[in-house]
Amino acid sequence: MPMHLKGVLDRKFYDLSEAYKSRGELALDNNITIGSDREDSGVQFSQNLGDKPFQPLAYQPDFDTSSKLAAFIDENVIGKEHEFVSPFGKRKVVYCDYTASGKALHCIENYVMNEVLPTYGNTHTTTSVTSLQTTLFRHEAREIFRNALGASEDDACIFVGSGCTGAVHKLINGLNLTEPPIVFVGANEHHSNLIPWREIAARVVRIKEDSNGLLDIFELEFSLKSAKKENRVMIGCFSAASNITGTLYQDLQITALLHRFGALSFWDYATAAPYVKIAMNPTTVDYPSGVAHKDAIYFSMHKFVGGVQTPGILVVKKSLLQNHIPNGAGGGTVFFVDREDHLYLRDAEMREEGGTPAIVESIRAGIVLKLKENVTSEWIMEREEKLVQLAYSKWGSIPELTLLGSTKAPRLAVFSFMIRDLVSGYYLHHNFVCALLNDMYGIQARGGCACAGPYAQDLLGIDETLSHRYQEILVEDNRLDRTHLRRKEEHSCYEILRPGFARLNLPYFASDSEVDFIINAVIAVAKNGWTMLPYYQMNAETGEWHHHTQLSFKNRKWIGNIDFNLGHMVVRQISKVPDAQDAPTGYDDCLRKGEEIFARALKGTSTMIIPDQRQGFNTEASELRWFLLPSEAKALLSGIALPKIVTPFSPREYASNMQEYDSQHYSTVPARMNKSKLSVEEIKPIEERNGNINQKNETKEDYVDNVDNDSDCDGYESPEESESFLADVYNFHDDEDEETKILAKKSIARNASARLWMSPMKNIMKPTLEALLRYKMISNGDRVLVCVSGGKDSLTLLHTLRQYQKQSKGFGISFEIGAMTVDPGSSSYDPSPLIPYMEQLGIPYFYERQCIITKAMDISDVDSICSFCSRLKRGRIYATARNHGFNVIALGQHLDDLAESFLMSTFHNGRLRTMKAAYVNRDRDLKIIRPFVYVREKELRQFAIDARLPVIPENCPACFEAPKERHRIKQLLAQQELLFPCIYLNIKTSILPLMSIDQPFVEKKLFGKQSYIEKKGKRVSYTGTISPQYSI
Repeated sequence: MPMHLKGVLDRKFYDLSEAYKSRGELALDNNITIGSDREDSGVQFSQNLGDKPFQPLAYQPDFDTSSKLAAFIDENVIGKEHEFVSPFGKRKVVYCDYTASGKALHCIENYVMNEVLPTYGNTHTTTSVTSLQTTLFRHEAREIFRNALGASEDDACIFVGSGCTGAVHKLINGLNLTEPPIVFVGANEHHSNLIPWREIAARVVRIKEDSNGLLDIFELEFSLKSAKKENRVMIGCFSAASNITGTLYQDLQITALLHRFGALSFWDYATAAPYVKIAMNPTTVDYPSGVAHKDAIYFSMHKFVGGVQTPGILVVKKSLLQNHIPNGAGGGTVFFVDREDHLYLRDAEMREEGGTPAIVESIRAGIVLKLKENVTSEWIMEREEKLVQLAYSKWGSIPELTLLGSTKAPRLAVFSFMIRDLVSGYYLHHNFVCALLNDMYGIQARGGCACAGPYAQDLLGIDETLSHRYQEILVEDNRLDRTHLRRKEEHSCYEILRPGFARLNLPYFASDSEVDFIINAVIAVAKNGWTMLPYYQMNAETGEWHHHTQLSFKNRKWIGNIDFNLGHMVVRQISKVPDAQDAPTGYDDCLRKGEEIFARALKGTSTMIIPDQRQGFNTEASELRWFLLPSEAKALLSGIALPKIVTPFSPREYASNMQEYDSQHYSTVPARMNKSKLSVEEIKPIEERNGNINQKNETKEDYVDNVDNDSDCDGYESPEESESFLADVYNFHDDEDEETKILAKKSIARNASARLWMSPMKNIMKPTLEALLRYKMISNGDRVLVCVSGGKDSLTLLHTLRQYQKQSKGFGISFEIGAMTVDPGSSSYDPSPLIPYMEQLGIPYFYERQCIITKAMDISDVDSICSFCSRLKRGRIYATARNHGFNVIALGQHLDDLAESFLMSTFHNGRLRTMKAAYVNRDRDLKIIRPFVYVREKELRQFAIDARLPVIPENCPACFEAPKERHRIKQLLAQQELLFPCIYLNIKTSILPLMSIDQPFVEKKLFGKQSYIEKKGKRVSYTGTISPQYSI
């Protein structure tokens, strides 16, 4: 469909044809009411528009309308005043992380639901009403961007699927550079605007800030002069605003300077776009004739309020898109395709949006930008300036609070700060500060380096030497197995040392009372936050801080709670949490309750036992530690004086002149050129051990034994003790929720079955035979039921026992084998492919399906779904064995499992205990055996790979909500094995007496049901005498 051109001053814009005139745009501009009622669509049309084309009104800024729109936005934020249960009672969410991601708006989502989605169709055709209307919506959204950004006919406006990161990669692909360019970047660049250029550039030149915190124009000019002599493509990539400090940079001046030396000017507007006026082709008195016209701009719409689930935006000069092969070739990018060749579209906007693009997302983005344009950048920036000055006036007099960045440069109301304990000299850890803001006030802030590492180091005063020391201590040992070791993140055991700061922003549409509340809450935490440290537990491996009463996310919502099995959608409600105090009645009440909590902090610490956490840091880590520990805070609360220390770094203070600025000494820790320690790279690898460091692939047989994997670690039960629960389990049946399939031996050809049976190698068979014979696990005439989950361990056990069955006849032992699987009904774990496999093997097989996960959620007092699942499955296994004449139950736990259970029981229960190699149950009618107690997990994994066993993947959400204790112990052992290769053999020798116990309830008879520590009531570490909802 043809496009019409119209002239506007010295620029040309695309205009939609009459057929594309948008009724929606007219409606949104001229409707009677844009309601904030969340029950309806939020948009009410006042007239029948017919086919009358829309005539835009002349632009007349109206700050009264802008103020009303800001209040309207505030009312429409989805999730505003959402209540959650904190350790101190209920709190209402106050969202202050718009610099990272915006929030959705009721009015926009209602419009999308009621107007866009009913006529949604694919945009690759216009032959149907749905596809035509959707295509028109999307064209109109693109036009909104072109007009708002001042894009000319020379510019392509492209929707990009993954924000700024995707836009930069698409831009690099389009440039089709034949040689590496020289790239100039600012000191404050986000990783998205830095890392991609590092990968393709001959050199990246980082331009420092001047004494006012702005980009140093003189250094940029000098660098451009030097680089021009190399006759390479020069590209300047700069951020319009810092995502750490909110500082706004000189886009016109920098662009003009770049163009003077023949360099391209690319701008990252990710942080600035929701607030400032974005001008692709600005023309002013100071910068006439296009000298300040940008070559490309890009930003993420998801940072706008209302912009949840929107694409990134790339506006670029068409002449720069030299690569006619799109970044993501496919449907929608081609003009014609024959059997041997294809012709790409010449229109860059169409060519670069291959496949089915983010259609609804781009339409939503257009509406979001339209909203911002109606509020006007002028009003937003005036409001931002007022918020900045208000924050400066309140926070500037707080000695504990250090704001990062210059206070002279123009900026947005984005603030990154650190809080210092003036007595000890240490800072409060940023994640602790954010946790406290969340728990006490509901304020949603962010901790870390904000994905701008180099600039964060500048602001914190960390030089290159100190930076390298932090990197060395933070990096994960590269010999650790990342394929099989379930590691949620990548870090060493000292992740807690990673420097960072807390960041929040003051939303321009927030009410004055909300802004005052946020500012005063930060002041309260700055002055008194350290007193709450003893009530919080830090995780040195992840850097997380949690109140000691909420170490797990008890209010988590699960997609797994959605059920479609009843013919419609049902959302199962999560178990009720104990009643908590009502949320504060208002902002002042919340601040008052915060003061009361701080005042009570001293009383609750007297009964706490907190170990000296300084002992957890070696010499290097101690030198790099910059934050106050809970044990040190407790000492201060108890009146014990601590020596005042000098932290490894101190945030930069912006000086009055450049000479003073350059002379600032960032780091106080001296550089060590000849340290007598091995770096990660210097440690020689241990001998080859059939692959990487191994860990257990958690499978369903792992949960048959409660002690094996109660990862919550609140009092382990032995396998035998769990049998007391079975009486209830047997009666816990629902005929509609369970199904048992008994697959008898069929007349399968012997050769077909024989081909599937695999013989394990010596490294598995030898230790297995040793265990089978030493513990007399199988006797002549036994009938063995192998518990098969589909994991590598249980499947290997089945093949190993089959091999032993053939060999044992030589020394007078003949026994039968059967297999059983309990399907717990989790959508993340489907063992049903085992049914045809077992049928081909030709052995008796019992498959029982129960909705264990659903049943667990229906019971309010289930503390651990994993424990409940374990017990219920054990009951079904026992019942099946008895009903079908099996007297031996074989489980697949291996030496790694026993070592982990031993450490977990020692650390958390105060008992020397692990899983038993072989024992009889309480009724003495079943023997439970673990033939792999001497076998390493890595051998089982390798056999499963080599034999191509049909391993069933499992990622049960109930088991992997967070890195649990068993995973942490597994990681600990893996790290220690790097240093001590024989550690598992030594642990095996140590636990031989424990695994040899062949009677149930031995520990209970010796020590009672509870451990000695629990019985004496001494287990008070991280516990207070006041209930969580009342106090600290």
